Order: sequence, then C-alpha cells, then structure tokens
Amino acid sequence: MRDDLWHLDTLAVHAGRDDLAALGVHAPPIDLSTTNPLPDIEVGGDSYEAMATGGRPVAEGGMVYARLWNPTVARFEDALAALEHAEAAAAFASGMAAMTAVVIAHTVSIGKPHVVAVRPLYGGTDHLLGSAMLGTEVTFCHEDEVAASIRPDTGLVVLETPANPTLELVDIAAVVAQAGEVPVVVDNTFATPVLQNPIDLGATMALHSATKYLGGHGDVIAGVVAGSEQSIEALRRVRAITGGLLHPLGAYLLHRGLPTLPLRMERQQQSAGRIAAWL
Repeated sequence: MRDDLWHLDTLAVHAGRDDLAALGVHAPPIDLSTTNPLPDIEVGGDSYEAMATGGRPVAEGGMVYARLWNPTVARFEDALAALEHAEAAAAFASGMAAMTAVVIAHTVSIGKPHVVAVRPLYGGTDHLLGSAMLGTEVTFCHEDEVAASIRPDTGLVVLETPANPTLELVDIAAVVAQAGEVPVVVDNTFATPVLQNPIDLGATMALHSATKYLGGHGDVIAGVVAGSEQSIEALRRVRAITGGLLHPLGAYLLHRGLPTLPLRMERQQQSAGRIAAWL
C-alpha cells in the first residue's frame, strides 16, 4: 500500500521504517558511529562529494562521516517528510538551528538577503531576523502586507501559525499567494502535521521545533524542516558546513514518539477544550 493511501495514524506508526525488514529488526537501531568504514576509496570520495553538496550517500556503505549523514537521523527525517506530505526533510540540533539554516540557504547564500517576516513570530526567530546577525535585512509586517513588502532582493517569507505563545493564526494560503515566486517557510511547531500541512497549502517548507509537540516528552531538543528535495538539499549543504546535525539518540527518541503523536494531540485538544469550558 502506498503511503499516500494510509491514514495519518497508520503513517505515524510505519513512516521511516522501510529498511527495517531487510535489517531483520522491528525497532529502528541507533547508529552512534562518528565515522564509517568504506567499501573502497571511490565510493568514499563520491559519497563525500554528494553529501557535502546536499545529496545522499551514493551507495551502500558510503556514509563516511556523521556530520554529513546518519541512518538513525535519516529515518526520522523520512518519517517527518511523510507526515508533512513532503519529498524530504532535514533534522537539526535545535529549532533555531533549523531556522538559521533556512535563512542562510534561501537568502545570503544566493544573494537575496531580504526577508519578509509575518508577525507574530516566536521570540527566538524574531530576534534572529531582527539582529541582522546573518547578514540579512528584514521587513516585519502583518499577513495582508506581504505583497507590499516583497522586493527584488527578497529571498524568503517567514511565518508561524499558530504563533508561539499567543496562538494567533495566519492564513498560509493568503501569504503564499502574495509571496509569488518567493519561498515561504511556515513554522508548524504548534499545529504539527496532525492538524496542519503547510505544504498542501502552497508553502515551500514546513519547520518544527521538534523539542515541543513532536518530541512531547521533554527529553529532546531538535529542529526539522520538510520540503522539496531541492529545498532540503540546500539545507543539508548548510548543515554540513555549520555542523548542526541532530544527535542520533535524539533522532531515535523523536522517531519512537511519532506513533503516539496523533493520540497525544487528540488528548491535548480534549484537555484544552475542557479547561476553556471550565474557565
């Protein structure tokens, strides 16, 4: 059965586990290797070049070095990509590391340093953009001002909905329509793929601070971005250079927690409704 025919609950259980049968295991293994033995020098060289430029290992046994690729992290990435209806995903050491990579990859590294940021945003994101630390220039606006804020050197539109912590909502499709050809990244942390798929609404990328609802147990700090293979390759290039890869143990914990994500979100909604009614 194709993944696109599976119910969300089923997909959350099985996504990112396609290789387990061939390995002869039920639970995803944790690969803590920092370096990997290579079948030959040609495979090693070709794989290194492919991964350093944002691609995948070219052959079995061509993982080379954990900063470039780790199978435990890759399984979680594949699972999150499936849940977000995306072609690929890249995981990072934190949500802010993920946002930083998105900004670098889609602005200063391609000569388009201007960012349009729809407020309200998470405080860390707001500060990152407002500080100009990455060499960017930002225009903060409301969702109905995006089109007027776009410039020839605009490389990215950033929005978050529901916002952290105000829960204010932004119309994703309306912002995408105003952005035109400019890539749009949506921070989907609070909604999760259970309640919202930004890519289905036209966004280029869906970003998560996996520390929060995806993790859900208070024991992992992580970030992840889902999008097209082309978009994610650009993020992998930044990650390879800056070294912001998610630790394999964190990736394992996140992947292990995904099967219960739909159940956890459903119960949290029920609890929130009861509290609101009581108030």
